[in-house]
Amino acid sequence: MNSEIAGDKQYKKWLVEMKDRIRGAQIRAVISVSKELLNLYWELGKDILGKKALAKWGDGLIDQLSKDLSSAFPGNKGFSKRNLFYIKRWYSLYKEADPIVQQLVAQIPWGHNIDILTKTSSIEEATFYVRGTRCHRPIWRGTH
Repeated sequence: MNSEIAGDKQYKKWLVEMKDRIRGAQIRAVISVSKELLNLYWELGKDILGKKALAKWGDGLIDQLSKDLSSAFPGNKGFSKRNLFYIKRWYSLYKEADPIVQQLVAQIPWGHNIDILTKTSSIEEATFYVRGTRCHRPIWRGTH
């Protein structure tokens, strides 16, 4: 009986449609998680800059925060000293940018944001590459 179902044209068509729906749901889930992560990073970058300025905690803030968050969330590499530095730098770069640019930045994966951040020297250049990446054309690869 199972071989009859597996060979049925209607079943095969339905199976293809079901696989597409599952893949679509998986992609939407990843996008949703990425969006939430970027929102968290935006707020974290804002807080880091604010605390460093207001509390005068200085350069030791990122070191201590990394230790404390890594301890509280073991296995989460997002709170490494290096990543917290990128978060602060990322927020610093885009905080004064046009809201449209901020929205675009929030729509590309964190790894792409880091690549753009580390390979550009101005907000204009970074915005150019963010727009290209958002259009699914990673035009910055191999240009730096």
